Amino acid sequence: MPIYEYRCNNCRRKAEIFVHSFSLPSNPTCTHCGSEDLSRIFSKFAVRRSKSDKSVYDDILSDSKLTQGLMRNDPRALAEWSRKMSRAADEDSTPETEELMDRLEAGEDVSEVIEEMKPPELRGDDGLE
Repeated sequence: MPIYEYRCNNCRRKAEIFVHSFSLPSNPTCTHCGSEDLSRIFSKFAVRRSKSDKSVYDDILSDSKLTQGLMRNDPRALAEWSRKMSRAADEDSTPETEELMDRLEAGEDVSEVIEEMKPPELRGDDGLE
């Protein structure tokens, strides 16, 4: 599950918010002062890599259109990032992953797609339509 980072516009400190789903928190509050006046910031992440792997990460992080899309939670950007990471890791893609990526590239909301792709017994609506 992701940790989203925000900058508090009240106390100016960085707040890290752990989320139990892949959706953004609905009403994030500063973990220091309790303010709801937050701005999301792009989070850094650590990755083990060799010198030969360097280009894929540099390529992704230097692509301002891609990183801005990720900041806006654009599903197309998430699909592009995922495909680049999979190619770099030389991972085989499952039919389910391909369906997910195709739907994200079409602009569908990631949370809705993931919920719809869950087995009926794991859906929040108990699989009832």
